[in-house]
Amino acid sequence: MKPQFKQIVSALLISAVAAAALTACGEGSVPVVPDKSSSGIEITSKLTPDISTDNSADTSTDNSTDTSTDISTDEDEKIPEAVDLRNYGGKNYVTPVKRQAFGDCWSFGNAAAAESSYLYINDLGTPAGQDNINANFSERYLGWYVYHNITADDVKLGKVRASQVGEGYDLSNLEKMNPNVSFILGGASLSGSNVFASGFGPVDESTELNGENPYAYSNNNFLDTEDYENYSQSGDWSIPLNAEYRNPPVAAQLRNGNILPSPASYDDEGNYTYDENAVTAIKSEIAHGRAVALTALVYGDINRENWAVYTTVRQHNHVITVIGYDDNYPKENFARTDSDGDTDPASIPPTDGAFIIKDSYGEMGGIDGLGTFYISYHDHTFLDPVSFEFDKADSVKYPDPCFDQYDLLFPGWLAHADYASETKMANVFDAEADENLYQIIYRTALPNTSVHYEIYKSPSDGAPDTGTLLEEGDNTHAYKGSHKIDLKSEYNLKKGEKYSVVVTMTAPLDGGAAAYNAVIPYASSMF
Repeated sequence: MKPQFKQIVSALLISAVAAAALTACGEGSVPVVPDKSSSGIEITSKLTPDISTDNSADTSTDNSTDTSTDISTDEDEKIPEAVDLRNYGGKNYVTPVKRQAFGDCWSFGNAAAAESSYLYINDLGTPAGQDNINANFSERYLGWYVYHNITADDVKLGKVRASQVGEGYDLSNLEKMNPNVSFILGGASLSGSNVFASGFGPVDESTELNGENPYAYSNNNFLDTEDYENYSQSGDWSIPLNAEYRNPPVAAQLRNGNILPSPASYDDEGNYTYDENAVTAIKSEIAHGRAVALTALVYGDINRENWAVYTTVRQHNHVITVIGYDDNYPKENFARTDSDGDTDPASIPPTDGAFIIKDSYGEMGGIDGLGTFYISYHDHTFLDPVSFEFDKADSVKYPDPCFDQYDLLFPGWLAHADYASETKMANVFDAEADENLYQIIYRTALPNTSVHYEIYKSPSDGAPDTGTLLEEGDNTHAYKGSHKIDLKSEYNLKKGEKYSVVVTMTAPLDGGAAAYNAVIPYASSMF
């Protein structure tokens, strides 16, 4: 049998320490070692002249440098005062505004952010002013499978292990009352990164299985903005729970799922703080062609004449997508009047500047009636900004890799505890077939985390950092989140052979202490 190619993907858990890996699946030719010079995120290739190219992702083969994008805290980077991905260098990298039928704004925000990032990295922009339908990632796929546990029929060699059956949410009792409850529950802006890092999605809505398009959001045309009243939650929107439908071809392979700092933060007493560096980080992602999904409160404190939102309460109700920004957007455009017709001074933010937001309620108002609006940099409701970095399509060597991984239901929230020492974590796997290991994926819980990884063949029982050391390397990641690493070589693994991925993590804290990185399986109580 010819080797499969494995990518190790792993959750780093407090209770079940983990790391994960990838190999390429299927009957293929003898693997070719990936050309690492072309496998990184080439973020500088389409930047406007106003942006420094010093912050490109490092793809050097010694694996000793940061593999995630250097962020905006670099003083050499010159971020433009305004960027709109609908007209960036004369091209549109934003897909049309869609319309959600349920409470699944989170899947729309994630899909929209992923679509724009994918379009930009692959230079699939259309002329500005022209609709871009070169990507259409399925919100329905996200909304369904995030909330449905692994079944026995989901088990698939190299992707879903039998030990994972039953993991995930069990909505069976709720679905007796409403089969579409998974689309109604709502979700987090972090969810897309968790799913994509596990090797599930993004999936294109045009994907066909058994003569159907099971991932299309509905049997209605959701780009038809003239027929909103006829959009319905009726019918059964379920997708079969088996390996064939859960594992369709992915439209893009995730490189980094970046969890960005939030411009709005709160202390233990609930006092609000504005973080200008967080605003700059989001702007940097936009300037590098990556739209950002985030959670906020919208349609409350809004100037509907200008479709400009500025809210000063700590609430969240909606996931939206940042597709641009303008440092010079007048703060007066947010002004609202009181019952006497006088301007409420509290409705005006401290400074000019706003993000440009793509919504998911179709073209229901918004700027120029196009379903977009402004939200102040100083809005108090921002939570969990997330961006996606995908591999360029022409750099993907193995389009359908296998994943060795545990804990497929990646947690939505990461946590850490303060310790003045490093933290070592590991996963041990048995190769399910003859495989060639070529990538690993791990998650970090804090920004600027340094990671030392080691890969061992034939480790001793209970000692994952023993056996034959195949490779080790070091990386530092500016953002917390999911990070995929290209190994220096490909390593042949025979069926049944044990191997381990060991990671040692540290992150700087004020005062020079280190931080313990971990991922808390918050959903375990719902199993």
